[in-house]
Amino acid sequence: MKRVILFLLMVLLITSAAGFAQGRMSHEERVKQYKERLKLNGDQTKKVDAILLKSEQKIEKMRETGSRENFREEMMKINDDTNDEIQKILKPAQKEELKKMIEERRNRRQGQGPGWNRGQ
Repeated sequence: MKRVILFLLMVLLITSAAGFAQGRMSHEERVKQYKERLKLNGDQTKKVDAILLKSEQKIEKMRETGSRENFREEMMKINDDTNDEIQKILKPAQKEELKKMIEERRNRRQGQGPGWNRGQ
């Protein structure tokens, strides 16, 4: 009986982890989303790609250090800095769409409960 319970617990953990990992977009998916939603031209797409890559590298470095002190604040700062950099290369109509994207993202995070955005 203990083996059955242990087995079921392991299956639950594995499927939960797989579901969580699928919740994140790959770098390519994020670039594609920005390109489509903001109707970026080729030059803008290249710049957004570089900005997002730099942001992802900062986040990965933060995760590797293992420091959880001020983690949320640091993540928010990285996200704000990234959004500011992207805003600089956009036209006015694109900036409005970016504001909508940011607001949608914040609403999703708030709806997911505490700690959701740690992996984002």
